[in-house]
Amino acid sequence: MGLKRKKISSYDRDTFNAKGYLKRNYRARPDGIPDSPEDWLPWLLKNLKDTFAGGKLSGERLLDVGTGPAIHNLISAARHFPDITCAEFCQENREEVERWIHGEEDAFDWDPFIKYVCGLEGEEDWEARKEALRDAIQHVVFCDVRDKNPLGAFNGGPYDVVSSILALCGAAKDKAEFDAIVSNVGSLVKPGGTLILVCDLGTTHCSDGDRSYRHTPLDAAYILQTVRNSGFTDVQNDTLLFRGTERLKGWKGLIYLTARRCLE
Repeated sequence: MGLKRKKISSYDRDTFNAKGYLKRNYRARPDGIPDSPEDWLPWLLKNLKDTFAGGKLSGERLLDVGTGPAIHNLISAARHFPDITCAEFCQENREEVERWIHGEEDAFDWDPFIKYVCGLEGEEDWEARKEALRDAIQHVVFCDVRDKNPLGAFNGGPYDVVSSILALCGAAKDKAEFDAIVSNVGSLVKPGGTLILVCDLGTTHCSDGDRSYRHTPLDAAYILQTVRNSGFTDVQNDTLLFRGTERLKGWKGLIYLTARRCLE
């Protein structure tokens, strides 16, 4: 009998197996389409493309909270926002992002994802987009979303757009802490600015391949109300409900939402 992975809180860890996580979750099929259960990655990338190409976002500065070791969620953003800050709790994840920015040999290969997004956008020069994304990421900094000032000593806000993709449920130990985390992250959005939030639905854990990390299971209605309670309006959302084997593992789906911070 194999050993059971120990479940720990995402914020109890000192290290995260960034390379194992990337290898496990970010692959492309031979046809170039990202390979993921229930096609959640193509769904996410299309939503991001539509959000940034929709003409409703303004400004130049974007903060991505809980970037992890991945940059796929910033490919469309960098086309419109030349000043991006990646904020992440785990040092190993920050180092992985910096390896890619600097083009180091052992950095994860995001080329298939950049090519795919460029295809969605009708753009052919994916190599130029890769360099533009590297140039757009101005800072990679520590953050702790449980703190009322998540960026600590780094004083870069408020931002025109704040995004957080599949990060906040893993940081919260319960619903009350999730509410506080959304409020903390939301405070980094300037009045009239935009919040982009993606959360998993009903998920109790995730894995980097070595460890299993607890998630706070939430439903779409609760997440939407929490965002509204945190001072946001014009909340728009799209949900992807899992119907196959992933649902049986406790992954019920994903919610993608955008919201505008109320003017003070």
